[in-house]
Amino acid sequence: MISLQLRAAGTAIVVIVALVAGASPAQAYDERPMHLPATGGPGAAAASAEPSTWLVAALPAGAARAAAIAPRFGARKLATGAVYRVATARARAFAAALRGVGALRYAEANVALTRQSALDATPAGYARGYVVDPALTPPAPGAVTIAVIDDLADITHPDLAGHTTQLNPGPILAPHGTEVASAAAGALNAFGVVGVFPGASVLSVGLPLKITCADAANGIIAAARAGAKVINLSIGSPGDCTTLFGAVQIAFARGILVVAASGNEFAEGNPVIYPAAYPHVLSVASLNPSLAPSFFSTSNAAVDVAAPGVGIPVARPGAFDTEDGVLDGVTLASGTSFAAPIVSGAAAWLATARPDLTNGQLADALRRSARDVASPGYDTNTGFGLVNLGAALALPAPARDVLEPNDGITFVNGSVFTRPDPYIWTGSAKRTLGGSADRVEDPFDVYRIRLPKRSRAQIRLRPVFGNPDLFIFRGSARTIDETENILTRSRRTGKRTDSVTIRNPGRSARRFYVAIDLGAGADLNASYNLQFQRLKYR
Repeated sequence: MISLQLRAAGTAIVVIVALVAGASPAQAYDERPMHLPATGGPGAAAASAEPSTWLVAALPAGAARAAAIAPRFGARKLATGAVYRVATARARAFAAALRGVGALRYAEANVALTRQSALDATPAGYARGYVVDPALTPPAPGAVTIAVIDDLADITHPDLAGHTTQLNPGPILAPHGTEVASAAAGALNAFGVVGVFPGASVLSVGLPLKITCADAANGIIAAARAGAKVINLSIGSPGDCTTLFGAVQIAFARGILVVAASGNEFAEGNPVIYPAAYPHVLSVASLNPSLAPSFFSTSNAAVDVAAPGVGIPVARPGAFDTEDGVLDGVTLASGTSFAAPIVSGAAAWLATARPDLTNGQLADALRRSARDVASPGYDTNTGFGLVNLGAALALPAPARDVLEPNDGITFVNGSVFTRPDPYIWTGSAKRTLGGSADRVEDPFDVYRIRLPKRSRAQIRLRPVFGNPDLFIFRGSARTIDETENILTRSRRTGKRTDSVTIRNPGRSARRFYVAIDLGAGADLNASYNLQFQRLKYR
């Protein structure tokens, strides 16, 4: 692994086709941030040991060839790009066939995910009031839909009936999805529980009892296609999965805010949990009634905010309402599974009241307005603190971060998405744009530019706050780890402006990639202005 001084949490790597050589399948990654460092406990390999299926992905240019080859190996295409689920015994051969025609992108274990709930607990009645001032009147539910990617929610339950739909109807196999949905949007109807945003539109996307990476990725894409504005993921795994990562980024690119439970494994070694630890995911930790971190709540640098997660009153399907001895359709539950939908409900309320905010601005507003409840400032147990809906509603709109997600060259060259990003500058008029970076949520920004033939340009990076650095990659670069393709760089510290000059002496226009990174130091985030100006050629 190499470093461009790009991230403290780990650099990006490209490992192509570890599957086709060696004695057993091995995980391969597309370009993206690596795992956050775990503080102990089992890692991804243990979590996904000997899965029954693997995920094999084709390059965009090789999608048609992959579709023709897949039936020979019994491989089934997922909803996200040219990614196929295939039996482990046939995965190596399928990957080798794709590699033989130049179409293989990556291969990985189809890791298992679990619901992020803990044991039932007490007390009751406090959870919503910690996040929503009782004096606040909810807006009328409108176009903002919360997708719950989980067990199917019981749409006959009084707390969910009338405003909850099932994307893939079927039997209620477990209570978790109903409980999660009610924490976000349980109706205010003199029955059962009240969600943070009562009566908000809920889309229930049902998953199998045993959830895999492929199932979760398919659910996210289905919710995105159905028009969800907020996606709640109260599921997770210490096993990383490129396919799930890609689905999350596709959802974010479509303007969706993805909220995920940080995990309940603190007492089990505190491994990093995905998808909560991915960039552009609002990761939610759990607090107890004293507003201290719950003993089970996973702690790491990906945690953004916190919400109550102990003894949360939730709706429960009648067939499962047997554990507390009272058949009333209500129970108390604990876990980051229930802290996450509390934040999803707050996000949906905020998006309804302030429809001008992008998904990135919604996340920033919830972070910046959070109430500090632990050590002063950001901490890895509670993030920026307890979500405070009233403060978020009143907060001035955060600055927009354009063209996200653009966290690597593969994000902007058409590898992750269906087409390349537009060139943000083509060498004509002077242009300035603003952006931001976050060490975990938005580790760096990459932009495509095109310089005309026989021309010269100056690129300047002016920090607003933080210490961003500037890198220019040749147009032939495929990932930001290709240090041999760094054309030039500038790493000035503090508030000093980074500046580089590039030339194109050729007879045709040439592409370059401009990368912005947080640089060295303890800064969690940075904001900047990026300026492009054509110079006289010499």
